[in-house]
Amino acid sequence: GGAERVNLELIDGLKNKGIQCFAILPSDGPLIKELKKCNVPLKVIKYKLWMREEGSPLWKRVGRLILNLIKTVSVVRQVKKWKVDVVYSNTITICVGAFAAKLLHLPHIWHIHEFGYEDYRLCFDLGNKIALRIMNQLSDIFIVGSKAVMEKYRKFFPDRKIKLIYYAVCVTNESSCRILKIKKQLQEASGIKCMIVGSLYKGKYQEDAIRAIGKLIDDKIDVRLYIVGEGELKYKQYLEGLIIRSDLENHVQFLGYIDNPFPIIQQADILLMCSRKEAFGRVTVEGMKAGKPVIGADSGGTKELIRDHYNGFLYTFGDYHGLAEKVKYLCQHPDEVKQMGENGKQWALEKFNIERYTREVLTVLRRLIDQKNNKDSLVKGTEE
Repeated sequence: GGAERVNLELIDGLKNKGIQCFAILPSDGPLIKELKKCNVPLKVIKYKLWMREEGSPLWKRVGRLILNLIKTVSVVRQVKKWKVDVVYSNTITICVGAFAAKLLHLPHIWHIHEFGYEDYRLCFDLGNKIALRIMNQLSDIFIVGSKAVMEKYRKFFPDRKIKLIYYAVCVTNESSCRILKIKKQLQEASGIKCMIVGSLYKGKYQEDAIRAIGKLIDDKIDVRLYIVGEGELKYKQYLEGLIIRSDLENHVQFLGYIDNPFPIIQQADILLMCSRKEAFGRVTVEGMKAGKPVIGADSGGTKELIRDHYNGFLYTFGDYHGLAEKVKYLCQHPDEVKQMGENGKQWALEKFNIERYTREVLTVLRRLIDQKNNKDSLVKGTEE
């Protein structure tokens, strides 16, 4: 996912600056393989999330809290063993890192990649009021990836603790045999190729894109939609039903999960971002770096990235008629498609790069370490 990719890019950037990184994860998974490629020492400690979709039973919430408190002891032991200087939690959905940092008197950074409820319908097991108060008490800095996320959390945390740092969004043309096969298929396809990339989850709202394609087909426009991603089976079945009911089987295709979607995005003409509320919108920037105009919902972080008639269009979330009109306009103005793509590419390459991202995060890390060292010196002097 996006937060994991951001974390891998940051680790790579920090290692190039001579910073040693370690990782603690809650389970086995594809991220472990990537961390091992980067030679990052890691440990799996089976802690739980302290957020779940609304409606989680009280006994489950209490059970997760108890388990996390127990697992915090294991995290403390591992952090002490590695002799780290700063503990860095890469999502608000976990709490054991913050608890461990507090017990070890270490600086703690909470990197917030999500709104929580607005994008994934997640609620804190302890309730918002108590959990956010705990987060404020346990953390020195909150890093956010967009102004939209910052606006939400500045209601709960002081401005001096919140730091806006836009991501790097590194891209690569590295292609597997499967990606090469899909690229060839897309190159041979006729008509305007639209693409939407993201988990198959209600909040990503791929249905807007499907309905817009149906409207365009009714208007006799030769257009196709490619859906990249996997996710909730129930939502995928809903989308498949929508495609069948709309008689779009020959115009909409699921490509499944693709580890590196960038080479596939390069084969599209237009990229769509229909999410209810993106905290940032990594795929939007990937589309721009691929030189594609992006049409996105006017909400969350997406509206910080897209400028109408410059690098794409914004449309009102849920208004698939409006989305169809934006796609239709680009179909009828190929010169603007090219110009918007070039504008977006230049802007994205300048703004979202690993050198700038690493430098800004490293500045925060060094400041926290300096503050800790000064505090430790003061305590030591007082004791003497």
